[in-house]
Amino acid sequence: MRLFVLVAGCLATPEALPPSAAPPADEAIALPGGSGEDNGPDEPAFFADTGVLDLEIELDEAAIAALAAAPTEYVEGAFTFRGERYEPVGVRLKGSSTYQWLDARPAWKLKFDEYIPGLRVEGRERLTLDSNYWDGSMMAETLAYRTWRLAGNPAPRTGYANVRFNGDLVGLYTIVESMDDQFVEANWPDSNGGLYEMCRSCDFDRDCGDYPPQDLGEAHDESGLPRACAAAASGEEEEIRAHFDWARLTRYIALERAVNHNDSYSYNLNNYYLYHDPLTDSVTLSPWGADSTWSYSYPPDEDRPCEPGYFDALNTTAGAYLTRWCRANAACWADVEAHTLEIADLMEETDLAGFAAETEARIADSVAADPRWPWGIDTFHAKASCFQTWIEDRPAQLRSSVADH
Repeated sequence: MRLFVLVAGCLATPEALPPSAAPPADEAIALPGGSGEDNGPDEPAFFADTGVLDLEIELDEAAIAALAAAPTEYVEGAFTFRGERYEPVGVRLKGSSTYQWLDARPAWKLKFDEYIPGLRVEGRERLTLDSNYWDGSMMAETLAYRTWRLAGNPAPRTGYANVRFNGDLVGLYTIVESMDDQFVEANWPDSNGGLYEMCRSCDFDRDCGDYPPQDLGEAHDESGLPRACAAAASGEEEEIRAHFDWARLTRYIALERAVNHNDSYSYNLNNYYLYHDPLTDSVTLSPWGADSTWSYSYPPDEDRPCEPGYFDALNTTAGAYLTRWCRANAACWADVEAHTLEIADLMEETDLAGFAAETEARIADSVAADPRWPWGIDTFHAKASCFQTWIEDRPAQLRSSVADH
């Protein structure tokens, strides 16, 4: 399933490689939300605050067989967006508790340049498509990462898309910016350092060498992360300040508590990336897997109460080394509490509850038309309403947690 353009026996360069035509419009499946033409002129194609996109993934029988043998290995597929078909692109499945096969509701990883070096779709090398299987509101990731970014910490951007697979509507997905060299360039444009994925249950006072590298830039310092881990293990405030981005570290801890990210570094040693900046010799953590944030119930249930206390991070003891150390260090925890108050103000100033209501309206038609999401439109509206109430109440809870301490 390879698309090449041959001219006088020569292979065209990737930059000159045109996408093939998409099926005629009258053969396409009509999906609620359209193709995102209502996006503002300055909004990125995949990461807009408005609209719902239409995407299609195609795999032939050989690719499906290869994927069945190795679901997390890329296979050759095709990707269609806004009337243009790109082929071949890398397609694989993702997820642990959210993992599902093709006949259900799989989560996807797309790597556009896996087979054609330099191939981009709307400037992107990769995309992640999350299924929201355990998120009855379909908006936990969108709200959590947005809060992270507004607070000043690096976090993925998001969008929404109705996704078809081999012509069949699978349903509504959250588009999540992949953690790769483009994410690094956007957040650390001059440093070209090393991005690492978390290793499950690893921590900075041990297992430092087990963190798998995701992308290593030209200026990557292979001894940078070991130095940071040694600094953490020392327990010395001066050393930790020197080898971690202190402001972002303390704000990161505050954000995990504020958005109730329990399946995270601090509480579950899970769902985070870390970047070593060689210019400052410091490490920054970035969130991932935020589909169980805010007012979380597992599985989604419209009858579950929304009040805090159900897996509320404000009342949960952190298990991660750096967070435990910070909680016991007066200067570190004072900064966490200062950031907590800033986040409380931010939620109100940016009308996060209002944005949640706008997001509910934005995606409701797509949720109603979703053929494979098991929780139903009533659960969606109940959870969306719960989120809005929960977020409206959260600033006061954050301020109270600081005052009580």
